[in-house]
Amino acid sequence: MTKTTSQELSNHELGAFLRSRRDRLTPRDVGLPCGPRRRVPGLRREEVAVLAHVGTTWYTWLEQGREVHASVDVLTAIADALLLEPEERAHLFHLGGYPAQAQRPGTSIIDDRLRAMLDKAMPYPAMVHDELYRWRVYNPAFRFLIDDADEATERSCIQQLLNNPAWHDAYRNDPDQLRIVVAKLRASFGESPEHPDWGAHLDKLRAHAEFRELWDSGDVVREANHVKTVDNPWVGTLRLSNLTLVVQEDRRLALSIHQPEDQTTAARLERLQKLIDTGQIEWAKKHRSPASADDDDVVRRLPLRPVG
Repeated sequence: MTKTTSQELSNHELGAFLRSRRDRLTPRDVGLPCGPRRRVPGLRREEVAVLAHVGTTWYTWLEQGREVHASVDVLTAIADALLLEPEERAHLFHLGGYPAQAQRPGTSIIDDRLRAMLDKAMPYPAMVHDELYRWRVYNPAFRFLIDDADEATERSCIQQLLNNPAWHDAYRNDPDQLRIVVAKLRASFGESPEHPDWGAHLDKLRAHAEFRELWDSGDVVREANHVKTVDNPWVGTLRLSNLTLVVQEDRRLALSIHQPEDQTTAARLERLQKLIDTGQIEWAKKHRSPASADDDDVVRRLPLRPVG
């Protein structure tokens, strides 16, 4: 008895999956005329082939589980023709042998559940970022972790570390932070090199000699066991560890939560939330005093009004 290989099994399951998705559609669903009475429900193979701009014989072979090696573009066209949902697209790409593309089945969406999770994480700073470590949405504690994130023109942690003096100053007691984030970015690049934004993103970063040196070192880190030290301008020094959770519903996104490493940091995060909730930070920003060149106490530079 001949043993079925993993590739043969994938081909068989791919064909079966395509047939099941084809059978659930009607011509009306895809904008085709219904025509004469049909013997079986669903679209015909030739109709899917026309919609996907592939040959009918070739598509028939694909459904039969033959070794035809469909490309990413062809699978994308078939997914569009069959009106596949994001999870179905991801399944199709996995069966077709494109696991990297399966991570990008459609447009990433920040839904209400993620926003609610960010709110519940308070007073811990938390945000959702994509593969390029660009933050997409965040809670108030992250907004005021260093600079005002709402005012950032570059929503990239690495860009902020390289270009923003406030970030550079906040991490002045943590010289490993940039090295670790660059190593994480390299690991992410290896997992999703097909992302269309990588080229422009890396070109912009490579304008900095410090980034080029770290990137070219080849260091790769998926998740660092590193306690970061952040000098927060509102409550003082924070010692934080980072927990990153991949969003199962859209694996291109990750939820990052900064957790306190000691009781002092925990208490300061509670105070930071109080300053946010009572509006003191917004008031203080309007009355910010220029920093003295020899003033290392970042908290004293930012006056806070008393809360009665």
